Order: sequence, then structure tokens, then C-alpha cells
Amino acid sequence: MIGVMPVRLDYAPREKGLLVQAVYKILEEEAQNYSFVCRAGCADCCTVNLQATSAEVRLFLQKIEDKKALYQLLEPFRASPRLRPKVTPNEMALLYMSGKEPPAEDDFVFSPCPFLNPEGLCKVYPWRIFGCRSVFSLKPCRESGIAEMPLAFFSLVTVLMQLLEEIDIAGLYGNFLDLLFFFLEFEGQKPEDIVIPEYLLSNREAPDFAIPPDHEEYVRGVLARLYREEVTPEQNFKSLLDKIKEGAKVKEALSFLGEAL
Repeated sequence: MIGVMPVRLDYAPREKGLLVQAVYKILEEEAQNYSFVCRAGCADCCTVNLQATSAEVRLFLQKIEDKKALYQLLEPFRASPRLRPKVTPNEMALLYMSGKEPPAEDDFVFSPCPFLNPEGLCKVYPWRIFGCRSVFSLKPCRESGIAEMPLAFFSLVTVLMQLLEEIDIAGLYGNFLDLLFFFLEFEGQKPEDIVIPEYLLSNREAPDFAIPPDHEEYVRGVLARLYREEVTPEQNFKSLLDKIKEGAKVKEALSFLGEAL
């Protein structure tokens, strides 16, 4: 981890959940403007490498009634190889903005997600995280081996990933399965008694949005709609986000970022 930020797992979970759902909504609305071919049963992108914020994972767990069954489903994957990010999206953006290359992510594996059934359908599709929701392709992935996404839409996805991290200020970022294990195993413990594994990273604010200049108009237009979205009867997205960031009052407790850059 490049920057070490304070973590407050009990901070504003309900408010963060509302903002996360608004991000999901705006992405799904925007995806309707493209001729993506993704369909049920097309699951090449559904692997154990998914990454998420703790706010997303807590929202996901709210939808799961039988957490014991969930834990039993995940248990065989405890020691399985999977991608564990070395930096968060906003740390990566800061590195790129400073002309530096982020550390290589070299532990990607092609093992399928534990939530896939034998037909390639997702067992938790309505509650899936952003990492699942944001992969689209204009052509079947098996034809080219990759997801072919319009570049401007990819920039939007990148910005929304940064925004999700900022929403979850004082929270965590990491592999989806690691975060699930973390919350399932430490549920009920006092925050001060919880030991956070070193492979879970602390979130930080976005230094800026890392997108090409020719995509700015498009992305800013979508963000403007998102910021105006009412998330409570009294607050829109932007006002609630500002309130969360102000209330978190986080400052870097210890940072090696200057030396790294």
C-alpha cells in the first residue's frame, strides 16, 4: 500500500450505501446508450479477480439472508490464487498524474467466480458489485479474447471507480472475496478489536479524474446528472458526498507517497 489512511469501518454505512446505489444506477442508465452484446450465460469476465470497496461489500451483504450458507460457499476459495491489488484506483490515478507507473498487477488468474452456477448464470446478479456491472463489450469476448468497450465509456467506468473509492472514505479496498471473508468473520466485533489484513488497502480521495481530455465533456455530463441525483428527500448525491467527506475528517496518518513519487 502506498498511502496509509485511517480506517473507520463503522462510519456512515447507510449513507455510503445510498451513494453506491446511485453510482450503479447512473452506470446502468448510460450503458443503455450502447449496443453491448453481453447476455445471460456469457461469463468469461466472471472470475475471482474482482475488486471492490468495503461500502459495496457491506451493501452486498445486506441482501444476503443466510450468511452461514454464504460462508460455506466461499470457504473452498479461501486459499485460492486471486488478484490482490497493490494500489487503490485513486492511488493509481495519482501515480499516473505524477508521471509514474503503478506497480504491476501480476497475479491475475482465470478461475471462475464462486457465484456462478453450472449454466454460467450469476446467483447474486441483482446485488452484484461495480466490478461486475462495469464490464461490457461490443463483441462477444470469446471472439477476440477481450472485452471491446468504447473508449469514452471506459473513461466513465474509470471515473466511477475513483468515485466509489472516494464515497468509501475511511473504508477499505481489495479483492471482493477477501473483503467478504473479512466482514463475515469479524461481524459483531468491536471496531477497535478488528485487525485489518495487509492485503486490504485504505481508501483515499480522488486527486483528480484520470481521463483523456477528449472524453472530459462526455464524462462531466454524466457526472453532472449523477451529482444532481436525489439520494434522500433532503439531499442530492453531491451534497451527501460532501457531508460524508467532511464528517470523516481523515488525514494521512502515515504516508510514503512522497518518497514513492
